[in-house]
Amino acid sequence: MNNQLSRSTINMVSSLIGYAIPMVIALVSTPFLLKALGIEAYGVQSMVGVIIGYVALMDLGLSQPIIKYLAADNSVGANKSRNSLVNTTFIISTIIGIVGLIIILLSSNWLASSAFKVPPDLVNSAKIVFFISGFGFLGSMWMSWGRAVMMGLQRFDLNYGVSVPMVSLGTIFGIAVVYAGYGIVGYVFTRTLFVFLSVPIYYSLIKYSLQDYLFDWRIDMVILKRIRAFVGYSTINRIISSLVSRLDQTLLGVWAGVGAVGVYSVPFLLANSFGYMLAFMLGFIFPMASELQSLGQYDRLRDVFVRATKFITSLAGMIYFPIFILGDIILFKWVPSIAQSSAGVLHLLLLAGYIGTIMVTIANHVMVGLGYMRQFTIYSTIRAIVLAISCFFFIPSMGVMGAGWALLITSSVDVVFFAIVLKRFLKISFLQIMVRAYFKPIALSASLGLIIWLSRPFIHSWTILFGVIAIYEFLYISIGYWIGVFGETEKRAIIGLLQSISR
Repeated sequence: MNNQLSRSTINMVSSLIGYAIPMVIALVSTPFLLKALGIEAYGVQSMVGVIIGYVALMDLGLSQPIIKYLAADNSVGANKSRNSLVNTTFIISTIIGIVGLIIILLSSNWLASSAFKVPPDLVNSAKIVFFISGFGFLGSMWMSWGRAVMMGLQRFDLNYGVSVPMVSLGTIFGIAVVYAGYGIVGYVFTRTLFVFLSVPIYYSLIKYSLQDYLFDWRIDMVILKRIRAFVGYSTINRIISSLVSRLDQTLLGVWAGVGAVGVYSVPFLLANSFGYMLAFMLGFIFPMASELQSLGQYDRLRDVFVRATKFITSLAGMIYFPIFILGDIILFKWVPSIAQSSAGVLHLLLLAGYIGTIMVTIANHVMVGLGYMRQFTIYSTIRAIVLAISCFFFIPSMGVMGAGWALLITSSVDVVFFAIVLKRFLKISFLQIMVRAYFKPIALSASLGLIIWLSRPFIHSWTILFGVIAIYEFLYISIGYWIGVFGETEKRAIIGLLQSISR
């Protein structure tokens, strides 16, 4: 049991660090990329991620069955089945990667010349960049396979020990290549190169972790059938989620041009990075909900839900409120070249992100954990439809701001979904959640936010800016402990995490 707890702690800390470091590097590198590339070229590289994301829908959520079944086989010592799973999924990943590579290669000219509004002086570079991104997709499929295998073996530390350095070094060396004069082509090529460099490292770690592992090119039909049985509503949800997560940037590129995508991508990165991190931290709710359901402990499930909602609302208050109030100042100091055009949409994205974080994050995990995949799929579909309609209505006339309004309007669906989950599946009233989870953190955040607002005229440097935020966080934690924003469970969770990191 102690070994299991120790492994869980290592995995949690590894996951947190594995997300935080690339996020910090992305935030720090953004102004350097903007300065070196220009807003249009920056928008082109943002569209590369969008294109790869769309093509990646072909993988049908392959990582999930790899993790699920490899963990099961490894725990019971089913070495033959385990090895067949690793080999079969690698072959499938390779096939998908090659098909995606061909699709992107064949469409690279169209993407650069017709699909998006690319400035004439960038068209040739964009063609090359989209061409390279095809190989990047193949490499990402292999990298995703390696990551999934290591996670299935419960070696999150080894997984992030590869992915974090490779992604980080790809970004750092990519920026160096840009400043050396190789532009957007050099940047995308360098990042793609580091993706490929990670593949043999993952393979070596798999060989190290599975002592009796031997690779062969045979597809095990039993394994294939096993994987196929896992595919269903989860795959549909993944497709819809991927489409939704990229629809705003895609339509911006089509109707407003890659320059608008560049302007939009920066505040989008700032607004969503922290929300993703919070959602990442609470991934344990998924298996916990499944376990409590199987034991019939619905009262405990409701208690866990309320506590987790209060916890994430408390953390969200620490992050979103100071950024919301100081967002324009942060942008003018962080990315002055686009601050004027990005400040307005940042507030819309932050508000949409805050609503999604405090209402949907836990509800998503609970719905999936309880097995209500059909209902969750309906929610995802409705959300996608609302977002699409909103984008079509607002983006052509309002550009970047229209994309922000589309996301904010879509968050109203999140509120309705949250209320339904509360009443129908958890038998909790919205009033209970307001009293037990929302009231104190939101009231405290709003009150301390007034202090930040009054300090705005005095913020003339990064030092003062960080000082104001630090004072806010200190007061938030101190007063929060005093008035009960952080209960004993939350206190133990925070202290335990800090102790784990410090070891």
